[in-house]
Amino acid sequence: MDHTAAVKQQARQERFGYVCRRCLRCCHHKKIQLNPYEVARLARNRGQTTTQFRSRHTVEGAGMMLKQTKSGACEFLGAKGCTVHPDRPLVCRLYPLGRHVMVGGEERFSQMQPHPLSEGEFTDTGTIADFLEEQEAEPFMQAADAYLEWFDAALSVLTDELDTSLHSIMTATAKGDDSVLDMDAAIADHCAATGTVEPADLDGRTALHLQILYDRLSPHRRRTT
Repeated sequence: MDHTAAVKQQARQERFGYVCRRCLRCCHHKKIQLNPYEVARLARNRGQTTTQFRSRHTVEGAGMMLKQTKSGACEFLGAKGCTVHPDRPLVCRLYPLGRHVMVGGEERFSQMQPHPLSEGEFTDTGTIADFLEEQEAEPFMQAADAYLEWFDAALSVLTDELDTSLHSIMTATAKGDDSVLDMDAAIADHCAATGTVEPADLDGRTALHLQILYDRLSPHRRRTT
C-alpha cells in the first residue's frame, strides 16, 4: 500500500456516525456546487440531457451550482424530502462531513456545524468509511477527484504556457459558451467529428468526457493516470 492510500485508509477509520432525522433544515441556504458527473446523474434522474439540466436547474445555466427557491430551499426539496435522492450530489451525501483533497490525492475530513435546530444526531458507533459506504459516496468521490485532477492540470498549463485554447475553456462560463464542460454536448460533438458511437453508460461517458477535456490540453500535459 502506498503512502497516499495508507493515509486515506487511516483518515476513513476515524470514529464517526450521523443519524438523519429528516428535519430537512440542511436543505436550505446551501450553495450546492456541481461537477459534470453530478450534473449528468441529476439530468438522468430528471429525464433530461445535461444541456437541458444546466439551463433549467443551475445558476445562470452555467452547470456549476444548483438553483434555490425564493425561500432559499434547494430546488429539488419536496414535502417529503429530496426528490432526486438516489442521484443527490456528493456534498449532500457527505453532510455533515466535509471532504478535503490535498495535492497528491491525500484526503481529510472535517465536521460542519449543523443548523442550530437540526434534529440530526452525531454518534461514534461507526467510522467515516462506514458512513461513506452507507451514503454510496465512492463513485461520486472518484468522479470529483478525476475532474479536480483535470482542473489542476488545466490551471498548470494555463499558468505555464498561457495556452490560448485552454484559456477559452477556463473563461468560457463568463462568456456564456462552456459547451466543453457540458458532458452530453461535448460527447455529441466529439463522436460526430470522429464518427464514433456515444457510450450509453454513465461511467463510459464520464471517462470519454475527461478524455475530451484532456485532449484540449497541450500534448505534453496529457492525463497521467
